[in-house]
Amino acid sequence: MIYGSGDLIHTLMEHDLIDEYHFMIQPVVHGSGKRLFKDGSYTKALKLVKVQTTSTGVSILSYQPEKTN
Repeated sequence: MIYGSGDLIHTLMEHDLIDEYHFMIQPVVHGSGKRLFKDGSYTKALKLVKVQTTSTGVSILSYQPEKTN
């Protein structure tokens, strides 16, 4: 699990070293921030493997990269 290191995450994505992504969707809209996926820099199909919703309305989505041979 990695928190707060966008550069490290981008390097791991480039080398196909991430087994699972967990996205937390907050019930709030913000207009700015750092992008996880840079424009066109990562094109890999992701498979939804788990969905959770907390008591505060946060959705936690777990995805695994599709396996390619």
